[in-house]
Amino acid sequence: MPTSWTIDKAGTNPNGPELVGCHIKISGNCYQFLTPSNTLCSSACGTSSLPTLPCNFPVFSSALAGSTVVNWYITLESVTDGPSNNKAKGKWGNSNYQFGITDVDSDGWTTSAGVGIDPEGDDVENEKGREAAASASPKS
Repeated sequence: MPTSWTIDKAGTNPNGPELVGCHIKISGNCYQFLTPSNTLCSSACGTSSLPTLPCNFPVFSSALAGSTVVNWYITLESVTDGPSNNKAKGKWGNSNYQFGITDVDSDGWTTSAGVGIDPEGDDVENEKGREAAASASPKS
């Protein structure tokens, strides 16, 4: 299983482009959400192992890859999505909402294999035609 993914598409909502280049990494018993420059924004941790998915990252305020600081609500639904079971997917939004309930401000993201933080040795896969999707590549 990969241990990191990089988002390159993040749906249709206006703040989606701010997620482009952000990373999700596994570190010990935590999933971490990082900016494109690898600044840690939020961690979702289990007590002795990774949290059960889906899990929510604690809300954080950041401009991410944009210029305006907003509150981010990120949920990680899976890290074994896609035909090769190496894609991650989840939801995001910028207003306080209950995860699992469709909200007009929420959007989805997914990842695809191929161009990770350190892409050497990654297999390239492209997934096209997904609306409200984010792509990222795993790094083993």
